[in-house]
Amino acid sequence: MSSPLHAVLSGSFTSDGSIVNLSLPSGYNDFQMTNISDIGSAAANTNVMKARGTSLMLDGSGYYSPKTSGAATIALEATTLTGGFTFVSNSADIVIGASTALNGTPVNQASPAVANTGTTTGLVAGSSVVRMFSTTGMLQISSMDFTVGTIVGSTSFELKYLISSGFAAAASAGSFRIINATSAFYPRRRFITAISAAASAVITLSVVHQFTVGQAIRVVVPSVFGMTQINGLVGNITAISTANNTITVDINSSGFTAFAFPTSAIAGAGITFAQVSPVGEAAINSVSQPYGNLLDDATDNQSFSGISIGATVQTSGVLYQWIAVKGVSV
Repeated sequence: MSSPLHAVLSGSFTSDGSIVNLSLPSGYNDFQMTNISDIGSAAANTNVMKARGTSLMLDGSGYYSPKTSGAATIALEATTLTGGFTFVSNSADIVIGASTALNGTPVNQASPAVANTGTTTGLVAGSSVVRMFSTTGMLQISSMDFTVGTIVGSTSFELKYLISSGFAAAASAGSFRIINATSAFYPRRRFITAISAAASAVITLSVVHQFTVGQAIRVVVPSVFGMTQINGLVGNITAISTANNTITVDINSSGFTAFAFPTSAIAGAGITFAQVSPVGEAAINSVSQPYGNLLDDATDNQSFSGISIGATVQTSGVLYQWIAVKGVSV
């Protein structure tokens, strides 16, 4: 004979419209949240009032009920396959999705580059990361990771921080996989897509980097990418741009040769990507962590277990109350 036991946790958060990573002990398998801000409201909006998901559902899926516009009632429950709930046992686990074929002009010579595909299921603009494979004609980016930009449903998605207008040709074939690009330790090594020739070099990275001002990084640029003078140099980050996913470092590259991707033919023989890696000790500790770890350039473990709440099942500016349930039998 067995007896069911339930462990319940609860809390609240105010949505800013972006993905919420909520830390929970492992094993929680049911999650529900309720909009507290709009209870009884007859305002003309369709804010999400209730949402729920379980660990048995597909990652990113969920059920949600929006408010009926102009009435203090809730609409019938809807379902979503993207922007819902993902139960995470360890966010640092390496997760690689199924291979998906590209079609048409697989990757064009645009600014930014656009990849064409018959399915965009599972992609979320600004947060999904894809790994490109077998990009014939554009092998310079094969096995490289990119943050996804603008998505046209079942048609295309941007490789947000890749300017491919200078490439000799578009890709004539290829495929991609959705990957988890979040390692346990912050900050992460990131691939380079551009480096400016300037008194303070500006480096563009292929995946959202999350570096901060004051961190020290080492620049690795194999000879096939040009700008060999910067290879191996260590610099401190003096500025960042979240809009362009760049870091500015105190390295004077104004007299260096230009940075450029090698040709597809050279890449086909095998290359190592240009990249930046964190090194050394932070110049200063953050205001929010006055007694934190000064070696945060490579030793701050930011992995989590819990649930990731997508944008579809929440509304920005709204206070949500949540309940997480873990059920076991003994």
